[in-house]
Amino acid sequence: MPPLGRQVVRIAWPSIWQGTSTWLPRTRVSYTTQPSSQAPADAKNNSEVAASELPSAQDHRRSTLNRKLSNVMDDLQSRVLTASHTLNDITGYSAIEAIKLDNQNLEDRLAKAQEQVRTARQAYRSSNTKRSATQREVTTLLARKDSWLPVDLERFTELYRTDHVLEGEVTAAQEALTEAEADEQRLSQRLNAGILKRYHEEQIWSDRIRRASTWGTWGLMGMNFVLFVVLQFVAEPWRRRRLVRGVVEEERGVLQEVRDELGALKLGLISMADMKRTVVEREQEAIPTLTPAPTPPATDLAVPTFSWTETLLQPTSWRAAMAELGSDRRVDLRMRDASMMVAEGALAGAAIAGSLAVALTWRS
Repeated sequence: MPPLGRQVVRIAWPSIWQGTSTWLPRTRVSYTTQPSSQAPADAKNNSEVAASELPSAQDHRRSTLNRKLSNVMDDLQSRVLTASHTLNDITGYSAIEAIKLDNQNLEDRLAKAQEQVRTARQAYRSSNTKRSATQREVTTLLARKDSWLPVDLERFTELYRTDHVLEGEVTAAQEALTEAEADEQRLSQRLNAGILKRYHEEQIWSDRIRRASTWGTWGLMGMNFVLFVVLQFVAEPWRRRRLVRGVVEEERGVLQEVRDELGALKLGLISMADMKRTVVEREQEAIPTLTPAPTPPATDLAVPTFSWTETLLQPTSWRAAMAELGSDRRVDLRMRDASMMVAEGALAGAAIAGSLAVALTWRS
């Protein structure tokens, strides 16, 4: 229900009512009919978006992606297998693979033959057990042959026939066991021979691959040496010359700029010197000339000299000298002078130590 008030609501009417306007006085709402061509398109777009967000559509997209990924992986796997088969054919490992397949088939046949041997042995044992029981019963009946009854006679006849049948079964079981054991032994020998052949061929193949890898290693080392020689004696000098050429060109441009700047600076300095000279000349022209006063004659100043006795008697003089020796004043000194001072000190110390040693020796 539309809200009350002066609100205009536009709705779509059939084509026969297009262009008309209806007013409702109670609600004061105006319904104006206009053709709506965008509403179905919006509804269609909304329905398509909703359909694309359904779980089934997502699963379909995911399944499509999975199929593409599986196809790519299958193609990659087939290419890898083809490359491995080609490599095996080149290196001769395909024959070893055939030997391995034959050995696997022989292993399966040997397992079946061993199962047949176990079955035949079990049948032979059961037949022997039955025949032994029959023979014991026959022996028991023969032991009391004098007291036979008609039932015992029938039992003896039946046991005799059973023993004959069991004898045939034992013979057949023994033959089957012998044949199964022979088949097992033959397959075992073939399997052992196949395993030995496989190991021998793999050893030869590994030696061949090792030799090939050795030659490949030597080839790579030679290639590295050639590349090293080319880089060190061809590429590196060329790169160095090119770098030097570029640096020289850049320096040439920079030097030209510096020369221009120095020339401009020189011209400026010359002009400033000319201006200063002009100003000084003008000032000299403006100032009156004055006669210089006569200078008094120079008199020689006597340097005071002190004797060593006066120096020792005046403690202020040598106290100042001692203070000067321990001061922080910096002195410019040559290395030769320092070496001479060190040598003189060492000689003085040696002389003092020698004199003390001589004095102590003379007193003792």
